[in-house]
Amino acid sequence: MILAKIPVAHLPASEALAREVELLEAMSKAPGPAQLWFWETDQALVAPWKFRTMPAFGTAKARLEGDGWPIHLRATGGDVTPQGPGVVNVTHVYATEPGAAFSIAEAYGALTRPIVAALGPGAGVGWQPGAFCDGAYNVSLNGRKFAGTAMRFRPLKSDKTRHAVLAHALMLIDAPTPTAIGAVEGFLDALGEDREIRQDAHTGLPPSLSRAAFLEALVGQFRVLDPSLELLER
Repeated sequence: MILAKIPVAHLPASEALAREVELLEAMSKAPGPAQLWFWETDQALVAPWKFRTMPAFGTAKARLEGDGWPIHLRATGGDVTPQGPGVVNVTHVYATEPGAAFSIAEAYGALTRPIVAALGPGAGVGWQPGAFCDGAYNVSLNGRKFAGTAMRFRPLKSDKTRHAVLAHALMLIDAPTPTAIGAVEGFLDALGEDREIRQDAHTGLPPSLSRAAFLEALVGQFRVLDPSLELLER
């Protein structure tokens, strides 16, 4: 079987996060077909904007950057996450239907259902104690975290009954290394957050499923839900 090559943009984390903001803004101004964008970046930690207000943020940021883990801030919520080799991000941007009540649970479902279906047996959604950025809309595989999710939404400029939605998933193609887990723990510790992040709470793709096959299956599952979906290349 010849697999389709799914484009995955590789760019600095700051540019990728800015691109997400641009995609959401563009959809809110001129709603069109839903968009799907895959991207990856170099080794870094990404945290929500709210972390800037923590008293020890400057010290923690300097410490981790000195260890080779630059800190980037994102507009979505959540917690600290690692980026770098073995991580592929998927960003889903779309506008809701006119007059439809906005549901956070449904918006997360529109993101997680295709991932669960592409992973196959053993995949599910829910909390994963010991995982970084743990949340109710994690995607798990065989009892371990495979993907973390976050979201932003806003009313359309032209129709306040509709919303522009940006839903994001960080997918662990490879299980995180002890170094990555240590960086997350170290950053939280420097911020005064006493939390244990366990490496065994996470997983990558199973050996039977290659990165290429998984991404192709994932795009296919998104298109089952929305055949008009546009796949972005940059």
